[in-house]
Amino acid sequence: MIQTSSGLAADVGCIGADATTSLAQCRGCKLRGSQLCRIILDEPSCGTRPPVLRRLGRGKRIVGQGEASGFLGVIRRGYARKSVIKLSGKRTLVGLAMPGDIVGGLPEREHDYDFEAATDIEICFYDSATAKRQLEVNQPFRRRMLQEIDHQHHRLLGHLWRNGTLTSRERIIAFLVRAVEFMPTEPLPDGSLVLSMEMDRGDWADLTNTAVETISRTLRYLEDKGLIDSLTPYRFLLRDVDLLATIAGVEPPARRTGANDKYRRM
Repeated sequence: MIQTSSGLAADVGCIGADATTSLAQCRGCKLRGSQLCRIILDEPSCGTRPPVLRRLGRGKRIVGQGEASGFLGVIRRGYARKSVIKLSGKRTLVGLAMPGDIVGGLPEREHDYDFEAATDIEICFYDSATAKRQLEVNQPFRRRMLQEIDHQHHRLLGHLWRNGTLTSRERIIAFLVRAVEFMPTEPLPDGSLVLSMEMDRGDWADLTNTAVETISRTLRYLEDKGLIDSLTPYRFLLRDVDLLATIAGVEPPARRTGANDKYRRM
């Protein structure tokens, strides 16, 4: 098991047998961000410590805007929201971090947004000394960090495009479609699937620049059209995801296929 701790740091020494064993147990992780852990494991050096697993409750502030994170990590379970405060004092959500995302930051880099747990969350943390040492000696680590920055930048561009070009109804439906890629689903034999929405309606509304009441109206509209069934307030039977994507004007979601966790468009 990955070590569990309520704190992040201790003195940093050279990697030993216990650290190697802890890192080796990360090799079976299939999350996208686990590539970072394997790169660190393949380049053991003085100053490398095993990851620390931290569990944070919903609403817990992880790092604030303008603060240096002091850590680098991979989200193992749960979701975190990225938000900024406008001059008017209104909070605006600018993104959602999800399992497999690399979070935190490079040493001494200040955060551009507030980062807090949207659900109960688990993050595998590396301390800042480990991140700094890997940047100095590990070229694959540097390359992987650049790839992650590029990935999250393009995700932000997609978020801005949807909020700037789609109608409120289309934005809500588009989020349902996107959620199929990163939230729990249960495929059914007839091609439909059950989606478990792990975020509350308030965050859903903030991310789509709508209101909770608009989400409720849109869900009733989709039910009347026979496109979804609301099994509970947070579980939805999606009868035709491709059609929902067409209505929203977005691409169908990518889904895992086979044992290699490859993705294809539905």
